[in-house]
Amino acid sequence: MNFKETNILLDVTVASKEELFEVIASYAYESGYVTNVDETRRAFNEREEEYSTGLQEGFAIPHAKADTVLTPTVLFIRLKHEIEWETFDDSAVKNVFALMVPKEDEGTVHLEMLSRLATALLEAEFIQQVQQSEDKTQLVELIKKEMIGERIR
Repeated sequence: MNFKETNILLDVTVASKEELFEVIASYAYESGYVTNVDETRRAFNEREEEYSTGLQEGFAIPHAKADTVLTPTVLFIRLKHEIEWETFDDSAVKNVFALMVPKEDEGTVHLEMLSRLATALLEAEFIQQVQQSEDKTQLVELIKKEMIGERIR
């Protein structure tokens, strides 16, 4: 997986999870990560209906496992305004890591990506740096370190 500055969207304005999933699916299509906007959006919504992907401290990790996904991809989206989301601490969400994986990778790559991000989001330093950084280059390095398994020192 190649995580780069174009995988980071800052100050995105949406009013709901559904609108966010539309933005993510459209952006992923325009970026060549998926072959179909509607199917990708539907995969995010279907997963969210099973169980909320909201975590705590304003973070969520929605994920889509679909045949429309061409390559395992992570997008980081920081919202301009928080949106309602079912979370462990009842906080609204402002920071989103959207995971997209091809169906054939759902039990392997998907679980590894999810595990690494969820673990990183237990670290106060990582949370603070992600929430506060406006520098895409810094965010790329920070997130890449977690996604490839290197811990922040």
